Formats: sequence, structure tokens, C-alpha cells
Amino acid sequence: MSSEGASVVGPRLHRLATWFDPEAAAVVTILLGLFQLLLSVLLAYADKTLPKFFVLPLVLGILIVAGGSFTMASERNPNRLLLQGCACSNVVGLLGAVLAFCLYCYSLSKVHEERCPNIPPDPYYDHGSYYRLQRCPTEVLTAYGWSVTLLLLLYDCGALVLHSLLSVSALKALKTD
Repeated sequence: MSSEGASVVGPRLHRLATWFDPEAAAVVTILLGLFQLLLSVLLAYADKTLPKFFVLPLVLGILIVAGGSFTMASERNPNRLLLQGCACSNVVGLLGAVLAFCLYCYSLSKVHEERCPNIPPDPYYDHGSYYRLQRCPTEVLTAYGWSVTLLLLLYDCGALVLHSLLSVSALKALKTD
């Protein structure tokens, strides 16, 4: 009779420190993945250095969300299969984040300077001072793409830290079980 009341609890993520909460880390990881997904849509038309560059944050966002989701599921319903999925998805997400970090840094270093054609000043706008206040559309698009890539790099750094912590936690839990 006493065995019916006892529930079998599977392996849980290893607590690396007292301040480390895997559920909170999983939620933040999911949010970082969603930010990557949203910014990939903006990057689809903004980046001209690498034409298919928007695919990277799209795939990385899916990997990051999957890692956070497996972590949350493993914490809520602890069993060995979910813990293995958590470890695998976080390690794959970590490798993807390292690759994305390198490509984001490369993309930020390769800024193409495009010159606008010289448009003669319009005499009705104070001898061209109005045109000097405006910026060339290609310069604005280049600056926009650079700032979106910088945001992706910052979110990727956060994902790198969280995926490394969650990977170590899951792998330690699998090793001790």
C-alpha cells in the first residue's frame, strides 16, 4: 500500500548555484529565441552584405526556443527522456549560437559604403540646406541593417550564456543519474 502513495520522480536539472533557477533561465531563453525570430523578419530586406542572412536568426531562433521549451518541460515533468532532449537541444543551440556569433561579427565588420548620386540642390529650399539635412536612403538602410544585426548579436550573447548554463546543468544531471 505504501508504494501506491509514493510517486516516482525522474531526474531533474542540476542546480549549478543557489541563484540559478532553470525555469527562469528557460523562460528567458524562449524570449531570446522569439526576439531572434522577430528580428529575422526585419533583416530579410535590410542586409545586403549576405543576401540570405535572415535565415540564420530564423533557424537560430527556432533552436533557442526548442532548447528553452525542452528545459521547461523537463523541469515541469521530470523524466530521463525529456532531460536527454533538454541536453541535446541546448548543446545544438549552443553550437548554433557560437556559429551565429561568428557570422554576426563578420557581418558587422563588413559594412558597405554606398554613395548616393549627387542631386543638385533645389533653389526653393534655401540653396540646398534642406537636402543636406536628409540622408541617402541606402545609407539609412545600411544603418538600419547594422543596428538590427547588432541587436541580434546582443541577444545571441545572452543565448550563449544561457545555453551553456543549461547544457552544463542537463549534462551533469544525466551524468549523476
